[in-house]
Amino acid sequence: MKNFAGISIACLFLMALGFKSDAQDRIFTYTYQSTVLNQGQKELEIWNTFHFNRKDFYRAIRHRMEFEVGLGGNLQTSFYLNLSNTAQYNPQSGEIDNSRAELGFSNEWKYKLLDPVADPIGMALYAEWGLLPDETELEIKLILDKKVGRTLHAFNAVIEPEWEATYENGERETEYETNFEFDYGFSYNVNPNWNMGLELRDHNVYTSETENGEKIGWEFSALFGGPVMSYSANKFWVNVSVMPQIAGLHHHESDERGLILDEHEKLETRLIFSYAF
Repeated sequence: MKNFAGISIACLFLMALGFKSDAQDRIFTYTYQSTVLNQGQKELEIWNTFHFNRKDFYRAIRHRMEFEVGLGGNLQTSFYLNLSNTAQYNPQSGEIDNSRAELGFSNEWKYKLLDPVADPIGMALYAEWGLLPDETELEIKLILDKKVGRTLHAFNAVIEPEWEATYENGERETEYETNFEFDYGFSYNVNPNWNMGLELRDHNVYTSETENGEKIGWEFSALFGGPVMSYSANKFWVNVSVMPQIAGLHHHESDERGLILDEHEKLETRLIFSYAF
């Protein structure tokens, strides 16, 4: 937390300098836009996502370090190092259990088809694959966005299959899960440096797991929403969002109601900052 506080102070100091923005601006933290870096342009992005509380005490911190480069021809790629750690209440021991830090790698490709200013609507295709010690992930997005005056609207449709290796009764098995997500972001350009807005995120999971001999199928749907703030300066930008869980739109157990608190948290916040060079 001391390191996080130091990073936050550094970000505030850079914002206070008030440079005129000429770098690529990313307005949202969950919802992607169709813009890509120019050929040869590079960015280093640092992601910090914090998850707070489920049914009992739960806290997770997930970091991503992204190196992003424009390849030209409306194409860009990125490489990520991912690190996560979790602490949660264990009802059996009555104590807080801390998980071992988990390190992973991801590679992203993004191709812009249409421009949100020059064309009737912006459009891009996005693909990212990731590796963890026991899991393989693939994420595919359709990105749509449009600038209207001083406002920006963005929508993402996401599909993310995951394969996880497990052992049951001494035999190796592979569990399969598919995440479907729909993201919407709205922002208003207050001045050349500041944007204020709102993000919504609907996360759905389909699983191959069984319960009482029957496939679970559609496991849950959780809706998040909250404010997002973006500041951009010369070769630098920082975005912050606060995303409480608003509702559990679907529960696997028909008699359950309220929020999804076995797989998701009551609150997520995300801070991303970047430097272009």
